[in-house]
Amino acid sequence: MILTLIIVAGVLAMRAWGLTAEFDRYLWETRFSLDQRPVSGEIVMVDIDARSLDQLGVWPLPRRIYADLIDRLNAAGAEEIVFDVDFSSASDAEEDRIFASAIERAGNVSLAVFLQSATADPDSGQIINRPLDMFLENAWPVVVMVPMEDDSRIWRNLYGYDIGGTTELSVASYMSGYSGDPAGAFTLDFGIAIDQLPRVSLIDALNAAADEETFAGRKVIVGASALELRDLFAVPVFDLLPGSLIQALGAETLIQNRALTIGGEGVAVAGVLIVLLLLMMTSIDGWRVKVVILGLCAVVIEVIAFALHKNETLLASTASAHIALLIAAAGVVFRELGFHKILLHVTTIGKRNSERMLGLVFDDSFDAIVVLNAQGRITAASQVARTLFKCHEPVGKAAADLLPQDLVDEANSVLAMQSTTVPVPKISVLHRHGEKHRYIEYVVTRSERAVAKADRRRQVETQAVACLTCRDVTEERESAAQLKYLARFNPITGLLNRAGFEDELTKLAAGTRTSGRDLLVVQFAIINLDQIIASLGFSFGDKIRHAVASRLKNYLEHEVVWSAITADVFAGALAIDPDADFEESFVETVERVVGEDYSLDGSRITVQLKFGYVRSNGPMAADEVLKASGNALSRVRRETRSAVLAFRPEMNEALERRRKLETELFKAIVRDELRVVYQPLVDLKDGAIVGAEALLRWEHRLMGSISPVEFIPIAEENGYIVELGAWVLNRAMKEAMTLSDALRLSVNVSAIQFSRGNVVSTVIEALDRTNFPAGRLDLEITESLFIDESLDLRFCMEELKALGCSFSLDDFGTGYSSLGYIPKYPFSKIKLDRSFVRENIDSEKDIAIIEAVLHLASGNNMSVLVEGIETPDQARKLCELGCQYGQGYLYGRPMSAIELSALLASAGQYPELKTSCS
Repeated sequence: MILTLIIVAGVLAMRAWGLTAEFDRYLWETRFSLDQRPVSGEIVMVDIDARSLDQLGVWPLPRRIYADLIDRLNAAGAEEIVFDVDFSSASDAEEDRIFASAIERAGNVSLAVFLQSATADPDSGQIINRPLDMFLENAWPVVVMVPMEDDSRIWRNLYGYDIGGTTELSVASYMSGYSGDPAGAFTLDFGIAIDQLPRVSLIDALNAAADEETFAGRKVIVGASALELRDLFAVPVFDLLPGSLIQALGAETLIQNRALTIGGEGVAVAGVLIVLLLLMMTSIDGWRVKVVILGLCAVVIEVIAFALHKNETLLASTASAHIALLIAAAGVVFRELGFHKILLHVTTIGKRNSERMLGLVFDDSFDAIVVLNAQGRITAASQVARTLFKCHEPVGKAAADLLPQDLVDEANSVLAMQSTTVPVPKISVLHRHGEKHRYIEYVVTRSERAVAKADRRRQVETQAVACLTCRDVTEERESAAQLKYLARFNPITGLLNRAGFEDELTKLAAGTRTSGRDLLVVQFAIINLDQIIASLGFSFGDKIRHAVASRLKNYLEHEVVWSAITADVFAGALAIDPDADFEESFVETVERVVGEDYSLDGSRITVQLKFGYVRSNGPMAADEVLKASGNALSRVRRETRSAVLAFRPEMNEALERRRKLETELFKAIVRDELRVVYQPLVDLKDGAIVGAEALLRWEHRLMGSISPVEFIPIAEENGYIVELGAWVLNRAMKEAMTLSDALRLSVNVSAIQFSRGNVVSTVIEALDRTNFPAGRLDLEITESLFIDESLDLRFCMEELKALGCSFSLDDFGTGYSSLGYIPKYPFSKIKLDRSFVRENIDSEKDIAIIEAVLHLASGNNMSVLVEGIETPDQARKLCELGCQYGQGYLYGRPMSAIELSALLASAGQYPELKTSCS
């Protein structure tokens, strides 16, 4: 009777503390995991995932996208379309109209309605988020709210909810065709494998990349799963699920008639009490047997609970019954053994576990531990010690036979002491025949242990022992030596690295200042190393660097400090006499020795070298000398004509200006320092303005006007030309919309915009934003773009041509030498470079070149525009030769959009420059 009262009191206490509820949820989740059910196949989810957001590039999505999705789903035969998306606020009026029209055409769309707190404070009231009335004229409202339990997880779903005085069905009830009482909630069946529900990415549904049969005759729910949209909820079994997928699980639960009910707690507890009563009334002896019976009772309860869950949709609450069984088992044990026996049993087990644990800690220690007694014999050794000293059974053996002598001597000296001292780590070298030396770091500590005397009095005496704690630090020492080496040397070449070179350069500079000699620092780069690696592989790149270093050390090492500064740059430093004209001959020697062809693994490799050097007579510090030679090398690498360049002080100024321009260029758009100017394009026959070329200008607020020749290469090197190009496209199209409707706009496109950016999307976005007609846009591309054959130019150009854009081949005749690319690409115009327009176009060579270009253009259905026209005679002669269009100072310098507009309004042509070639 007392035990029964204890059990009831214990269960009630656990319920009050909420422990039974937590235990029940754990048991339910386990049953869900064991009872896996397939989905019905009636529901498909269209997923607003991260990939869709990345490709669409905007959130909230424009509502025309949802309209397009509705049309595509209905075309694929979707039965129902439910949006778990908030449409309670208005967006662009045209976008809302398009979406409402799509809903009306479909006739099978349902939209989300829900309540949410008016502010961050949950007690401040709630507001109703209902779709706009124009959407609900042809759509059903459905509730997307789900109740959250006190464990912050979702276990249930709603049948429906009273929203503003009207009871609306939930998404789950609506999609499952539920026709019962819409009040209340039901427990979800997380045994349904909702993670196997067919899911189609939104971008795939829009692009028709998904199989249309996926949606035929099915109910579709559209919802978000991207992490950045924060529509994720904690749930059992699956950890986190998007809200729309929880709605789909609710619909699957109702479709499969798996709406679970919770109960059975009282029956289970009563059953336990009955079993306990019968157990107490029987004559079964032994507490172990009774505990086993109670354990079997717990198993039976769970088997029955699982059967009810699987077949009867009952989610049995058995936690209280299990707690009752646990209390009953404890009562049986206490009754049978008694409190003191239990304490003794627990103490014995604890002592045994402690001894076992200490033994494991000793034996499995990362350090080698050896214990010696006063007689110098080993009484214990860890597994690491047995491996380190190669002794299988060391216990009982003399330490002097197994351990290094200095360890034994240190242990004996510690044992001879009467008091313990702080151990000092020492290093011993372990010698083995045929093996490399091992470095052993060790400490010796003295302690005492109690030992029982073998007499009747059972007296206890103490004995001193020495504990050797050792660690093999060979790898650490070798690693430290390797790190010390790597801190100064390059491992591939064996030369000094930059840090080591700077140290040696500092010493060398100090020595030259003392001796009155000059310091010569030469840097050279293998400028085709990237091409070698690209064609032969990274291993050949390392072999080339090693071979270069070998030549430097073998042939040019005398009094020269060599270094591998970077992967493709080497440097050398030496002291020279102040009156010796040595630097040029030294560079020539390096170029001859290093530049000779290499034969590696059957491949003959030629290296291309460029040199920059500086000669200092003392004032420059070591880092300044290295920087100066690097500046000279950087300058010569950008030039194509020379291979050797000496440092000049003005290079620092040029480099500083370049760095400052690069920094300021990133701020130019924000500061509104950029502007677009336009140079007229003219029909040579009648002088009419047919178009304008957009040109970028930069007017810095402090540095003044900066030439495009100076800042465009900087923008191309750092990739900022992609942003600048997009800005020019948008600005030029916007301003061109204020000019004549017939005027064509030409905009230059850099090769970097093709290789690093997405030219197609940039142009499309600019056209959409400005409403500029694509048919009036000419994109000018230079010949140098065709050198990089890895770019898929044809695909990009064909896409833009399909929009209506045209392409001009700019600066023709100055870049790429091959003409085979012209018929491969959709060009409509050739722009002949100004270098072909002489002051007087009379020579047969000039005329022959121009006629050849005209013949090439005619054969490919292209027109020709000539740049750099400055005199009426040039214009007349070019027109007579058959050139259609011209551009140059004769017709106008680059001007603002306002000036161009005034020019167009006043005449629109240059009648005084009309030629007679027509």
